[in-house]
Amino acid sequence: MLTRSALLDAAAREVDAHGYGSVAMRHVARAADVTTGALTFHFPTKSDLFAEVAELGLTRMRERADEVARLPVAPLRRISLLVLALLELLHDDVVARAAVRLSRELPGTGDWSDSWLPAGREMLRRADEAGQLREGVTPDAVAEMTLHLVAGTEMCAHGGAPASDGGDGDGGPGSGAAEPGGGAGGARFAALCDLLLYGASALRPPDPAPDPPRTASPRTASGENT
Repeated sequence: MLTRSALLDAAAREVDAHGYGSVAMRHVARAADVTTGALTFHFPTKSDLFAEVAELGLTRMRERADEVARLPVAPLRRISLLVLALLELLHDDVVARAAVRLSRELPGTGDWSDSWLPAGREMLRRADEAGQLREGVTPDAVAEMTLHLVAGTEMCAHGGAPASDGGDGDGGPGSGAAEPGGGAGGARFAALCDLLLYGASALRPPDPAPDPPRTASPRTASGENT
């Protein structure tokens, strides 16, 4: 017999792929390979089922934000790691992705950013206190930029953006759209985070490495015409 967790996972896969309005209890039962009666034994109504999916996904995002908040790094670096951790979670965890979609489609779910943005605001407040934000840049402004970055990347994933280098190529939501955990896609996204945060930072970005010295060709070195 399937566990409650497995039923929630099946429901998350269905809503992640099709949206709340298009999913019926029979679709979830079919995805979980159980009867509709067995499903309704655990979750009497569709709203009961998906409210629990949403809460589980939001809890996972909240826990991920709390983990990053405890990292022993500078506050401004911590907010960058928070963005990467959230996108990694959304890439890997169908329940987290379903929770984001449900926050838009299921009345009463609440805003999914409430699960992590308060922790991000606290990181930025500490960065400001430490003098890491340049003059005229407020923690609220950087928090809004961070929210748009995360939300925009999540929307691109659901919009069917082409998979990045190193993606798993399965075509599912988040498939290669942002790979914070590693690979070429992850490196590009990390570079984007650094670019945006350096724009708000009181610290100058590191100077680019100088070009290597050019070595004369054998013909030029010997005095022959090129």
